[in-house]
Amino acid sequence: MVGPVALSTSNALITGATVPTSRQWIIKQVTVCNTSGTEALVYLAIGSANTPSNRFMSGVPVAANDVLVFDTGIVMSATEQLYGYSDYSGVNVIVNGWVKEV
Repeated sequence: MVGPVALSTSNALITGATVPTSRQWIIKQVTVCNTSGTEALVYLAIGSANTPSNRFMSGVPVAANDVLVFDTGIVMSATEQLYGYSDYSGVNVIVNGWVKEV
């Protein structure tokens, strides 16, 4: 579905993370890889911005040179977007799941 994509260090739309019209995304798994030598905090949200009310990850720590695997069943509707950022550069995200025609 998405990635691997580097997260920015400021709130931003994740590249390629907009659900097309007439589709739904069912997110099965989110993998976050911290390639830096410093612990990073990760923020991910669904909607029109990475606001606290839209987040499904808020300040989740990912250790230096480590991977976090988040299993889920999040359903995103047509035109919804996935936003995210990290407080430190060198963090990548991969989103896996299914695309459903609606």
